[in-house]
Amino acid sequence: MREFVRNFKQQPAVIMAVNMLIAMVLYMAARIFFYLMYKSAFADVDSDELFTMCMGGTRFDLSALCYINLICILLHMLPIKKRGTAGYQKIVKIVFLAVNIPFILANVADVVYYEFGGRRTTSTFFSEFGNETNIGTILMHSITEYWQVWIFGIASVVALCLLYFNPIKKGETTHFFLSGKAFYITNFLLMCLAIYLGVCGARGGFGLKMHPIRMDVADIYCKKPSHTAIVLNTPFTLITTIHKSGYKNPNFYASEELDSLFMPKIVPDSNNVINKRNIVLILMESFSREYTGLFNKDIPNFKGYTPFLDSLILQSYAFEYSFANGIRSVDCMPGVLAGVPRYKEPYCYYFYANNTLQGLPEMLKNEGYYTAFFHGAPNTTLGFKGFSNAIGFQDYYGMTEYNNDDDFDGTWAIWDEPYFQYFADNCNRIANEGKPFFLTIFSASSHNPYKVPEQYSERFKEGLIPMHKAVEYADYSLRRYFERIKDYDWYKNTIFVFTADHTGPACLDEYQGECGRFLIPIFFFTPDGSLPAKMDSTRLMQQMDITPSLLSLLNYNKPFFSFGKDIFKSDSAGYVNYVFNDLNGTSQYYLDTLMIQYKADKLFGIFDYRHDQTLQNNLIDHKDDFPQVPFMETQMKAIIQQYVERMKNNRLTAE
Repeated sequence: MREFVRNFKQQPAVIMAVNMLIAMVLYMAARIFFYLMYKSAFADVDSDELFTMCMGGTRFDLSALCYINLICILLHMLPIKKRGTAGYQKIVKIVFLAVNIPFILANVADVVYYEFGGRRTTSTFFSEFGNETNIGTILMHSITEYWQVWIFGIASVVALCLLYFNPIKKGETTHFFLSGKAFYITNFLLMCLAIYLGVCGARGGFGLKMHPIRMDVADIYCKKPSHTAIVLNTPFTLITTIHKSGYKNPNFYASEELDSLFMPKIVPDSNNVINKRNIVLILMESFSREYTGLFNKDIPNFKGYTPFLDSLILQSYAFEYSFANGIRSVDCMPGVLAGVPRYKEPYCYYFYANNTLQGLPEMLKNEGYYTAFFHGAPNTTLGFKGFSNAIGFQDYYGMTEYNNDDDFDGTWAIWDEPYFQYFADNCNRIANEGKPFFLTIFSASSHNPYKVPEQYSERFKEGLIPMHKAVEYADYSLRRYFERIKDYDWYKNTIFVFTADHTGPACLDEYQGECGRFLIPIFFFTPDGSLPAKMDSTRLMQQMDITPSLLSLLNYNKPFFSFGKDIFKSDSAGYVNYVFNDLNGTSQYYLDTLMIQYKADKLFGIFDYRHDQTLQNNLIDHKDDFPQVPFMETQMKAIIQQYVERMKNNRLTAE
């Protein structure tokens, strides 16, 4: 038995597993050390939260270690008997230490940098500090001021070297349990399995449909974005961002004049008395303006696919020209709920995903509201759960909480009709608890593969494109929701806000271009008639305007951060009737009836989008005929520079 145990311990796979576990322990020790160094900054983290964050952090530790040690995993698992010799294992040890020590030191050193950046270091560090001429002075200063960090770092390296597990002594050779062809076949299969497990570990989980784990996933384990620094580790944030380049500051204007050109901060009257009405925000998957009959009644022979939505808009304060600020679902939530647009990259998937945001749910929670987010997809979908945590939603109701897979559509989520009924029941339950509430629901059925439940296959048939039947079904689900809630007591004291997350597949020429693919319905419905039923053809509306406009309706009285505007204060001084969006690096700025396009530091497009929605007639050669263009260009550049500077410096709050 003793001989069996000795041989088992000498198996290269066991050696690899033990040393990975030792590295995991050192990463966890670094996490605890990081927490203790900044314990005062994390004073609101109790022991249960810390435990949750540490356990969540193991996913990121394992991911980083799998990335770092893929070569070592391969060396340990090669189907050759030489790997069982002391000499071979000594080489593997040297490789292991050589690749792991720099990352362990980086992980510890980031304790110093966190004080300045407020988040874990990403690969932007190298571009941001690449031109520093006094980096040596900075390093020496940090060594003397943060001596305990460097002692911990050196101790971690020494521990890794001393604890390295290699039971094969000089002159010994591992006894493998198989010989001949069986050895090579079995070990080849084990090598393939080890590589597969290593890749899954690096990706953060199993399954081809699962997105590789990203920094924003850390929000799942935290109550505040600033706490993600405890969950994450620096090797992970460096490795997963190394292929990306951070924003380069355009430096259009001096920093001291930037705020006077465009200020992403709104300061309401502090004497306002808040009106705590309920709010229900409905985000409809891919609900383009193109699918509505109301907005396209001038198009010959066009049939709309949203009869209920059209009827609701006629009872609401709506906007003839309303725009998405992004092109994907993950662009929607930062725009709608935190006033942050997409610029070149989705906010949630970029370096800065762990910045601190001032989200609408957090602001309302601080005013005594109950806040919750509903989405019928698996709880890991697109990082929605993590982002909802980051901006202050108290509860998340996903497919797990719905707890009835019989209503699963087989691809994405719970069918819209039963999920909207579930949402209606929860709205009423929450209302009966007596607190004002802010609830958000994100639909799912109007999505590829454009299916409808079997019982509706004859009712909702193909339109011009497959998407149309899915839109009809989603519209019907919305109708059923309002039929369910219209007699509840809380209904008339609620502001309903409707927007799409982005546009869907287009079939009309008017919606194929750079303007049309951002056009979505946005409207406010108040059953008590406090807002007039009106189609506003003057004011431009965008997703980023939803939070400021909602807070205005509530008479909110505290400063807050947003790149959007209060649509209901169009008569106030300084109001600018603008929309900003970005399409893969082409920035578009709308002002009243004109739109300009800007890319690579060059203005290259001017369009009268209301009469030329397909953008066929570029007026750039007649630039001097439009006196508002210089102002538009200045505003757009100021927005871009504010965005870049504030993202890089983690300044996305009103403080």
